[in-house]
Amino acid sequence: MGAAQPSFTHLQGGTPEAAWLEAGVASLPQLDAELFPQEGGAETMLLVGAAHPDDESLGAAGLVVSALAAGVDVSVLLCTRGEASHPGSPSVCNERLGELRRAEFEAALRELLEGAAMIARLAGRSVGRLDLSELGLPDGQLSSAVDEIAAAAGSTLRHASQQRLIVAAPYRRDGHADHDAVGEALARAALDADAVLLEFPIWFWHWADPETDAEWRHWRSLPLAPETAQAKDRAILAHASQVRPLSDAAGDEPVLSQAHLQHFRRGLEVFRVTAPATRDSGSARLAFDEVHVDAADPWELRSSWYERRKLDLLLAMLPADRYEQGLEIGCSIGESTAKLADRCSRLLAADASPEALKLAGERLTGTGHVDLVLATLPRDWAALGVEDGQLDLVVLSETGYYLAEDELCELIARSRRALAPAGVLVLCHWRGPIVGWPLDGDRVHSLTARLGMRRLASYRQDETLIDIYENGNDAENSCFASSPMAAKTGSDVDSGRPQEQQS
Repeated sequence: MGAAQPSFTHLQGGTPEAAWLEAGVASLPQLDAELFPQEGGAETMLLVGAAHPDDESLGAAGLVVSALAAGVDVSVLLCTRGEASHPGSPSVCNERLGELRRAEFEAALRELLEGAAMIARLAGRSVGRLDLSELGLPDGQLSSAVDEIAAAAGSTLRHASQQRLIVAAPYRRDGHADHDAVGEALARAALDADAVLLEFPIWFWHWADPETDAEWRHWRSLPLAPETAQAKDRAILAHASQVRPLSDAAGDEPVLSQAHLQHFRRGLEVFRVTAPATRDSGSARLAFDEVHVDAADPWELRSSWYERRKLDLLLAMLPADRYEQGLEIGCSIGESTAKLADRCSRLLAADASPEALKLAGERLTGTGHVDLVLATLPRDWAALGVEDGQLDLVVLSETGYYLAEDELCELIARSRRALAPAGVLVLCHWRGPIVGWPLDGDRVHSLTARLGMRRLASYRQDETLIDIYENGNDAENSCFASSPMAAKTGSDVDSGRPQEQQS
């Protein structure tokens, strides 16, 4: 694959495929059947991003074959040659390994094209065109090349003649720095091009736990016909340097063990789906930096009667006068933070926007028991430094609808683990339309209600929702999503209520 992050290694045993099957991965809802129309496939183009040779075969070979067989043109963007996959090899230098893996990559693509051509021929259709572009970036260093990768992907999408665009890329939280970077870059390009985004996990199956890392339950599956699965298997085996040892010497072991390969032989592929023109937490920093640069109080938190009344209502509904440890998610300019600080002995206030935190710091000058943290949540949860059971209060206000459903449910799950059993979770959201982001206030609250926590207080009005829950002893429940393809779409958040801060 490439040089893995220190948090895991391919030499570790990892999560067995049996655990994923037992948890229900094979029963996930399927992708939209019209993803690749059997008639008019030429109107669609699929762009696949690969950090290293073999990413495309492991995570998206079935998708590629299905697209080509439907007459869809496919373009694969290869970012590195994967020369760092065996850093301790005594037999092959990096340069030679890169050349070897590049040849394996071409062989794998031939297998996919040939498999698709056979399927198309039997169906009486023309096979789509398969193109390759290569960036030649250094393996293991893609975190510093996100802008370059996004620009290359964006150029391909802008010059596509097709009316319908689909982008596939490694999952942005796959756990491998190069995969995460390519996923972030292509997500940005997909958003700019109004393309459907399909993220495919690779190392996630290795290190994640099906029960605690439950975001996968919101993803979608693509069942593979036998001919498609066979073409995928041939493509994976074409990456011989990754599936077989380079030699018998230490350091030449295969990167992809037989146990790990089982995740990609389950007869289906799994994707995280983002509808066209729909943002999620990955857009938070840029979007809300712009908002806070343009105005010192972009939502009139200090002057609006609605905002001041809503905050007073939230504070009045808290069941205790005092909390030892609190967390505010999405603090924006610090107006609500200052009021929450009066009720907490210690308060963490997190936001994805450095510009927002700068304004919050000015508002909270002299408030020594408040710590401001730059974090895009739930991705950067570790930056909070919070241990399980440590918090007494978590406040998620005007933030939940800027997360995708899997992100929201992960954030709530992490918050519950951080809360003591008697700890309190507070949700407060506007009920108007949120265009260009995945959710609305009612959906945020309905997903959270599925967790089965005891609701201590609730407020409902035409414009406002406030719910206060006691955490309880069972923090393992998960909320389940409906199809992400049904998410609201649009290019801006300018209609309805202005954007709120998200972390």
